[in-house]
Amino acid sequence: MIERFASKIFVSFLEAIPILLMYLKIVQKEYYLKKHKGRMLLFVIMHAVFASWAFISFPKGEHTIAIIGSLIIVLSILTSTLLKHSVIAVLISIIYILSIELVCISIFSMCVGENSILLLNNIKADIIFSIVLNFVRLVVLAIIYKVNISFIKLNSRDEEDTITSYWILGIAIMLVYISSMNIIISNKVNIVLYQVILIFMFMFFVIIGIVDYKKRIDLNKIRNKFELKKEYANNLESIIDIIRREKHDFANHINTIYAMCVLNKPNTLEHIKEYLQRTTNNLESSYKFFDTGNNYIDGLIAMKSNYALENDIYLDVEFDESLEVVRVEDNDLVGIISNILDNAFQAFNQGNHEGKKIVSTYGYVEDNKYYLCIANNGPMIPNESAKKIFEKGFSTKKNQKKDHGFGLYIVRNLVRKNGGNISLISSSKETEFLIEFQLKEEYYRKTLNENLK
Repeated sequence: MIERFASKIFVSFLEAIPILLMYLKIVQKEYYLKKHKGRMLLFVIMHAVFASWAFISFPKGEHTIAIIGSLIIVLSILTSTLLKHSVIAVLISIIYILSIELVCISIFSMCVGENSILLLNNIKADIIFSIVLNFVRLVVLAIIYKVNISFIKLNSRDEEDTITSYWILGIAIMLVYISSMNIIISNKVNIVLYQVILIFMFMFFVIIGIVDYKKRIDLNKIRNKFELKKEYANNLESIIDIIRREKHDFANHINTIYAMCVLNKPNTLEHIKEYLQRTTNNLESSYKFFDTGNNYIDGLIAMKSNYALENDIYLDVEFDESLEVVRVEDNDLVGIISNILDNAFQAFNQGNHEGKKIVSTYGYVEDNKYYLCIANNGPMIPNESAKKIFEKGFSTKKNQKKDHGFGLYIVRNLVRKNGGNISLISSSKETEFLIEFQLKEEYYRKTLNENLK
């Protein structure tokens, strides 16, 4: 029994390779062979163990269905392929495998005679035949890859939400295990061998889950970077629109000055001087560019400064130390600063504000920590509200809406995610959000060495 089982593992191992190659060709993901060698090896080993387990657990027809089902789900997870595409690819792969096998068996029968099927029941003969059979399959596949034959066009993007496939795999393993117990008991299969196989199957299930989890983390990072780039592009477009508008206004100013020169009324020179002085002051304050050490934050604050100008708010920005030394994800930092600045601007809408509206943003390093401070001279936040300010759904705004009360809650989570702390200090003169971040390791060591000297 054990010898037969071992031979079945070997045969299934050989069979898994052409199945995998054909599958990748159909879904147009041949690059997985080089980029994800670990996943491909995991599939080959898992298929060998599962096919052998199905062989001893189910009758011939049923174990074939179980193997095809496992191929569809496992390959869908490991190659990030839609389940419906995986079904098509697996079925085509199985048709290819069986077609080559049928041709080889026919040729073998012609050479050996009527006893060919009985001969294949011999373990050694079965292994030799499997080696030759899979060699033929690989040769045909090499030709297909070389000629670059396309079977069917399927979308090759990594698009599948593989969590669905993963849970289907888990449920399928449980159902197969439960349904196979009666067959195992009635056929008196070696129970120790059966338990060992189950342990391997559980290990493979866990490993696939870990692989899928890591893949999701990488995918999430890529999505965050994409959203960050998208936001940065939107900020640049807005800045370009501002420049275009100023360019149009600048042309109007030139025409006005030209008209004043043509008319040449009394005191024209003085009037032109005054006009140019006002125009210059307006141009200097209309839009500003900043150098915080982070391109995404530069674009963000440039946009916020334009909003501040339009709403008669003075935005003061000063960074004693570049943001490039902060240990924080760029997309998270954009979310933190954007939400707090929006809250600072909106604070002036809570009541009639007397005097100049000021929002200040500055960053500095102290005691080997980076501090980011965003403050405004708007109305004071009461102590009771200050205690709840970071809670989900809480808002100090008068007009409560469903989407209010999440900004500062998100900010706190983003700060904590990056190993930082955030605090609020509010008085009648000023409301200040102080965020503490860790320094990047290389900069931390540098400042530590400088302090030791």
